[in-house]
Amino acid sequence: MAGAVLRMSALRIALPTLGMLCFSMPLAAQTARVQKEIAKDKAKYESQTKAVGRAKAEVKLGRAEYIAARQSLDAGNVRSAFEFLADYNEQAIAAHDALEKLGVDPEKHSNGFRQLQISVRESLRQLREIIGRLPLEQQESFQKLEEDLDALNQKLILELFPRQPGHKVEDQKKHNEVTHET
Repeated sequence: MAGAVLRMSALRIALPTLGMLCFSMPLAAQTARVQKEIAKDKAKYESQTKAVGRAKAEVKLGRAEYIAARQSLDAGNVRSAFEFLADYNEQAIAAHDALEKLGVDPEKHSNGFRQLQISVRESLRQLREIIGRLPLEQQESFQKLEEDLDALNQKLILELFPRQPGHKVEDQKKHNEVTHET
C-alpha cells in the first residue's frame, strides 16, 4: 500500500513536469526557427544597397521580429519583446529615410513606399495588440514605440495619397492656383 501511494505521489510530480517539458520543447524549437528566420531576413535587409530593396526586405523582417516579440512576451520576457519591436521601428524609420533621399514622388512612384506603409500598418496593429496584453506599468515604453510608428504610418499615407482634404500640400496647391489666376 505504501508503495502505491509513493508511486502516485511520484506520478503527480512527474506528469506536470513532463507536460511542461513537452510544451516547452516545441516553443524552444519554434523560437529557434524564428531566430533563424530573423537572422536570414536581417542579412537580406542589410545586403540590400537600394532603398526600395531595403523597404521590401523590411516587410519580411518585420513580420519575423513581431513573431519573436510575441513569443518573448509569452515566455514572460518583456525586455526582449521590447528590443525586437524597437529594432523594427528603427529599421522602418531608416528605410523610410532612405526612400525619401531618393527624391521621388511617392504618389507617382510608390514602389517601396507602398510596401513599407503596409508593413508599418500591420506592425502598428500588432503592437497595439501587444500593448493591450501588458500590465499598465509596462505599457509606457511600448506606447512610445506606438506613437513613433503611428507618426511614420501617417507620414507614409500622406506621401502616398497627398490629395486629401485638409492636407498641407493640397492647401498649398489651391493657394498657388488662386495666386496664379489673379
